[in-house]
Amino acid sequence: MPHAHLYAQWRETIPPLKANLDEARVSNGVVRVGDWVRELPAPHHIQPCACILCRERPEEERIVQVRGLGQRGATAYVILHDGYECPAAEVERVNGQH
Repeated sequence: MPHAHLYAQWRETIPPLKANLDEARVSNGVVRVGDWVRELPAPHHIQPCACILCRERPEEERIVQVRGLGQRGATAYVILHDGYECPAAEVERVNGQH
């Protein structure tokens, strides 16, 4: 018999992201919309891992601009390209022009 937790109807419903923040705390400071960030590697992944966070990529591909900020529950999120929502604690601020 399949495990019940694998079916969507058994998963907890996730509330929508509230785009209600002017700034968000990230791993090395604070960011606002328009700032540049870099997603941190995912040390909790089983290695070797080829996901987009763990694999080697040119630095210019890892740096992205914050398009929005929001909150879901007590967790702050940065909204990146294509509406991708990333927990703010999983990115770091990058200074300078990109």
